[in-house]
This record gives sequence, C-alpha cells and structure tokens, in this order.
Amino acid sequence: MASSAYMLDLCKDWWILHRKKGSATIATLPSFKHQFVDLTKAISGKARVMSLEAYPHLIYIFTNVNPLWCPLGLNAVFGGVLMSQALNAVMQRASPSFVVHSMHCHFIKATRVGTPVFYHVSRVSQGKASSVYTITARQNDHDVFIATVSFRGASAPVGNVLKHAVPKPELVFDDETQPHRYGEGTARSLFEFKMATATIEKGDFNPETKYFRRIVRAQSSLAKPSGSNEHLLALVCMTDTYTAGTVGRAHGIPVYSRFNAGLKDGNPRAQVAFKALSTVAHTLHFHNVDHICVNHWMTEELHCPWAGHERGLVISRVWSSDGVLLATCSQEVLVRLPQDNIPARL
Repeated sequence: MASSAYMLDLCKDWWILHRKKGSATIATLPSFKHQFVDLTKAISGKARVMSLEAYPHLIYIFTNVNPLWCPLGLNAVFGGVLMSQALNAVMQRASPSFVVHSMHCHFIKATRVGTPVFYHVSRVSQGKASSVYTITARQNDHDVFIATVSFRGASAPVGNVLKHAVPKPELVFDDETQPHRYGEGTARSLFEFKMATATIEKGDFNPETKYFRRIVRAQSSLAKPSGSNEHLLALVCMTDTYTAGTVGRAHGIPVYSRFNAGLKDGNPRAQVAFKALSTVAHTLHFHNVDHICVNHWMTEELHCPWAGHERGLVISRVWSSDGVLLATCSQEVLVRLPQDNIPARL
C-alpha cells in the first residue's frame, strides 16, 4: 500500500491540477517542458495521437499531446491508443533496469475524442526483481481506463530454467495479395497487413476452431532500433487493431457491413455491422521485448475459443519476422448484434 506521505503529495497534485469554481471543474495547465516517447518523429500521420507529456510539477500525471481519434464507424477512442499512452506514462517512472512483462487493461467507460485524458501513475510495489504500477486514465473527472503493469529484472536468469515457445506458423499468400491500409484492422493507416489465403480450421468448421492469420507492420518505419520503447508502444497499439472483430469474424460476420474509401474528400466511410462492439478487458504478456520491430512483417494468429452472453474471448499471438514469439494477448469483447436481420446471437 502507498505511504501516507505519497498519498498526501498525490492529493496536493490533484488539487493543483483541478480547482473548483462553482460546480465546474477547471484544469490548470502549466506549460509543458518534458517530452517523452513521441512516435510523431518516427511514424507520420495519425501516429501523433500516441504522443504524451507530463506536467513539470506533477510528475505522476500525464496527458495526451494531440487530439485522440476513434475507429471508422465507431464512437469511442481507439483502445490501442489508450493502452500505448498508459504504458508510455508508466515507463517514465519505472526504473530502466526493469523490462515490462505484462499489462492488464480494463476499459471502464467510453472515451471521447474532443476531451483530454489524464493518466495517473501509482507505484504499487518495488523490489529487486520486479515492480508493479497502476495507471488510471481520467476524462471529465471520470475513470475511463485502468491498467496494471508488471516489470521484471532486465538481466537474464542463470542456471536451470524452463524454456519453450509456440513456433511461428507458416503462412501462404496469393501472388496478387495487396496490403490492407484502410478499414478493418488498420487503425486509420497506422499499420498495414496481409491476410493468409485461407482461415485455418482445426477439427471442423465451428467458430471455436477457426484460426485467423495475417502479417502486419507499421506503414512507415520507426527511426529507432529494435526493442526500443517506440517499437514496444507501437506493438501494444497493433494488438488492438484486429482483435475485437475476430469474435464476429469467427461466425462469418465482418466488422463493416459497408465500406467506401473512394469519396471525393478522400475520407473513407464505414457502417459497422454490430449494434455494439467494444473492448472490456485486454491483457498482454510480453515474451521477448528486445526482438520487437514493427518495421518488419510480424505474424499474428487469432482465434475465439468462446462467445456467449454478448461477450467473446479472443486469444492472439505475435511473432517477429525471424520467428521469435513476441507477445501473447487475450481480449474480452462486448458484442451486440442488431436483431432485425441476423438470427444468431453471440
């Protein structure tokens, strides 16, 4: 549990940040001086939304630099951006001698585009071999996102250790397969991907036996070496680009029932096939951070072992281009279907 002195300092910080005037809450915004991991310099375009800054005198409170955005056809901020910004914030306070090994995220309330998000970082424990932090994202004085991030020591253990990993699957692509850059799974042109030629069916044709495989990378290369924080944050964002739609995809329902990218203004329009589609929880386990490089094609495999009660569970794995298992993810998704023309109910 945090010390009383730390909690007092945090309360003071919150009072400085929010001053009451009548019934309204006014945010006092000191000038920014500290610029942290900023993907703007590495990936052009929409990647600027991942940038994060901290207040000079509020060292455990961070906020987004640029406006947030939502996926095509949906109303809430893209969850991958919230996860990346939250991890970005906690890494500014974690010791560089530690490496992140897991992140457990809960999406509490829909986050809107036009209002800043404030990330509050709190250290739960600190030891010689591990440390744990919590991050609470707040918007309009409401908690919208909570995450727990665990770190391990950077040095590799010596002696007898257990070690194994699922090998990277071999994928087959059509000669004319072109990368997808807009629409489902691209996160507004941050990433591009190619789907394997066929869905892998294990045993039969039931939804729980379908495996979806693709290769994915950043559309523009990061000007940073493999294993850097920039590549890690981009990978975190990428794990949320194709996952939620896998629940419906296993039943043959695409995320977008209609999609038009050829409008005069150049902005694509989409109609979502679901009445509601949102992430409830997202967990990431990082296996080999030093090998993460989003400049090269990574292999991702996804499947949905269960769906019911308007929820679905998706498991995904990500491998590097040379076959190293980078991360394993699980996501719980809220899925509601329109009841007028779709007989199935997830």
